[in-house]
Amino acid sequence: MKNNIYSLLNEANMDLDEYKKEDFNDIEKESLKKNIRKSIKKSRKQNVGKKIIAAAAIIAVLVGMSFGNTGAYAISKINLFSESISSFLGIERNLEDYSTVINKSVMDNGVNVKLNEVILDDNELLISTNISSDRILKDYECWNGEMTLYINNKKVKFTGASGDIKNLDSNTTQEVLEYDLESIKDIDLSGDLNMKIIFSKMAVNYQDDINGTWKFEFKTNGDRLKIDTKTVKLDNEFNIENGNKYILEKYTGNALGHKIYGKIINNSTERGTYAILLKGHDDLGNKVIFDLTRGTKDEFLLKYENVLVGNMSEKASKLILTPYAVKMPEKSGKEPGFDEYEKVGDEFTINIK
Repeated sequence: MKNNIYSLLNEANMDLDEYKKEDFNDIEKESLKKNIRKSIKKSRKQNVGKKIIAAAAIIAVLVGMSFGNTGAYAISKINLFSESISSFLGIERNLEDYSTVINKSVMDNGVNVKLNEVILDDNELLISTNISSDRILKDYECWNGEMTLYINNKKVKFTGASGDIKNLDSNTTQEVLEYDLESIKDIDLSGDLNMKIIFSKMAVNYQDDINGTWKFEFKTNGDRLKIDTKTVKLDNEFNIENGNKYILEKYTGNALGHKIYGKIINNSTERGTYAILLKGHDDLGNKVIFDLTRGTKDEFLLKYENVLVGNMSEKASKLILTPYAVKMPEKSGKEPGFDEYEKVGDEFTINIK
């Protein structure tokens, strides 16, 4: 029998829902917190303390098999620990009422992919996954997956995503991906939805591709979160240096966070890319920042930066904001700091209560 447990578990599907959670001591929890926090979009977010959720030991799946010490070591490399989406993103709200917990793993070609949970937030699907193998990751390395999403048997065209990624240990990467669903505006996203996620390729730092099939099928429902989402129509606009006009169209706020959507009227003949943000405060005097998360030549999305300025107070009823912009370096280099942004419009107020 081979010592590499991944050869034995190849093609295996594991449903972890049936196993009970176990408590871990403070030393084990602190060890798991010593992780690498990296942003997919090279964000300026800083690390925050996180609450660890303990999963069941995988040895329960392999009752009756004996692999010796080498096998037990290999099994331990399949890290079943993961943080909830709220903890991972630094959100101080309980999202259990809105989350669909999957907790299923698929092994192929020596790589184990575990789908932890998903949350449907209107036109965005948050997807939490763990990717692990017996490869030892260096400090600057992390696993990346290439995935295709289907909703009610219709393929979702990839138009953009953001999120965060970090290593839980030297073998395992956890990622929370915020997958944009704007390309399927013609699909009704209410009620129970049949979801399918297929990963076709795994890589470390987008190199050394490993082809395979990691498929997950499940149902999810975003109705409750949609009901609990506050939406405010906006009619504010500003121009930036290159002549483009930015129009703020709506604000949304819920337990997951706060977003501002807008469109761009492209009047520029100038080459170059600009980043925008909104800075200000709430009616309680707390600092507020909405940073650019995604954008095209026609539209953009700004999200509240809870990691930078803390979670927004639930007692806040107004946001007083001012638009700022900065031209991005034409060659790759250091991303501009917030102090390099210049004011490009007048202060305005959003009533969020």
